[in-house]
Amino acid sequence: MAATEIRSWPARAASSWRALERMPAYQVPIVLGGALAALVGVVALGVAVVAERVLGISWVRALLLIAFGALALIGYKVTRANLRNGAVVAGIAGIALIVVAGGTVGLVAGLLVLAGALWGLLKSF
Repeated sequence: MAATEIRSWPARAASSWRALERMPAYQVPIVLGGALAALVGVVALGVAVVAERVLGISWVRALLLIAFGALALIGYKVTRANLRNGAVVAGIAGIALIVVAGGTVGLVAGLLVLAGALWGLLKSF
């Protein structure tokens, strides 16, 4: 019966943040970098005209940030089942954020994701 219990949005959000404190340390940069890239991409896409003038982020770059940020979050999910495969997926997302998405946000998010992926990969040996 507990599995069918309906929880409010604040309860689900608090549960998600508690899951962050229980996860292994090498997964935290992957999640934070991926979430940062996806969030900034969504915001930049939502206000594309303002973002292009103020932040210098075009709508194409915003879509790339969203896509590669989502790929990093998928890499995090994979690390929970298979550490090496997830680290590879997150590493690819990190490199893509740095090289393809570019810009300051892409560089910061990509370095975060890549650092977490390398940390996880080294931990798997």
